[in-house]
Amino acid sequence: MLSRNRAKQSAVQRKSRRAVWTGATASALTVVLASGVAGPAMAVPPKARQVHVEGQLIPVGETPGVYRMTGGLVGTYKLRSERVIYAWTYFGTQIRDIEGTESIKGCLDQNQNQNCDADEPSGDLRLKFNRVASFNTETGRLIEATSTHQVSNGAPFSGGVLTTLDIPVHNSDQIVSTYQGDLEIIQPADSKRAD
Repeated sequence: MLSRNRAKQSAVQRKSRRAVWTGATASALTVVLASGVAGPAMAVPPKARQVHVEGQLIPVGETPGVYRMTGGLVGTYKLRSERVIYAWTYFGTQIRDIEGTESIKGCLDQNQNQNCDADEPSGDLRLKFNRVASFNTETGRLIEATSTHQVSNGAPFSGGVLTTLDIPVHNSDQIVSTYQGDLEIIQPADSKRAD
């Protein structure tokens, strides 16, 4: 008889513990959900929009690593640093894996007039890039290069990726460079979108 009472008491205690644990879990979940709902209302980040750009990089005179940007972005491109991570030769072609940093000082040319107008987003973009380039081992000339450029900072540009393609003009040392990609632009909360 005593063992039956203890068994009943132990079953009641287990049910009681489960009820307390379930109640505590539900209360904690309510607090977490309530704080998650209240969080975004406290701070509204500025709006960001994504813009597609494309155009060309044109060498500036005899200055190595400096280019004029035309197309969706207008301004000056400068190569800041680069280093060859790895290089190998394959049947008369040397392939180089290169990384580096660069900057673009200019604007998003929304009206396509090839000028930076006062109302167009402008700034100094800092980028990091990875380039794979192939060269003719006999002449040392570029065969082709492709690069990926990641925006690291530069308000009002909050992010984005550009890709470039570099190809030589016929059998000369002149190179045609094109770019395309998507940039994120931060807009103040009270500004209107200009499309």
